[in-house]
Amino acid sequence: MNNIIDFIAKKKEREERQRAQDLERYVATQCKFHQPENIDALVDGKVIEVKDHTLFLGFLSILKDEQIEPLHIFQDVFSLEPSRFEIAYNMKWWSVVQLAFTFLTILKENEPHTYADFLGLS
Repeated sequence: MNNIIDFIAKKKEREERQRAQDLERYVATQCKFHQPENIDALVDGKVIEVKDHTLFLGFLSILKDEQIEPLHIFQDVFSLEPSRFEIAYNMKWWSVVQLAFTFLTILKENEPHTYADFLGLS
């Protein structure tokens, strides 16, 4: 019986890892500023988990220390290729993508006009 449970758990883990890789590939190729509707759909669907606000605020603090404008990095995460982004900022592209979706979710809830302007939806 333990082998069956282990098999099912391993299968579930593999499927979750594949979904995460598929989502990462989708964001890298289909979520650019010339495709704002794709970014908006992910924000609306809450497909990418909104990170803890404490983590997000910590990230903003790091950006301030590094003298990086938050809007610029969140624009670049959707403009640059992942490898170019990582070279430019010395940060993991996917981690910043997740924080960018936290930013966009907060922005959409609190300042919908600014959100629309940021994505070019207005």
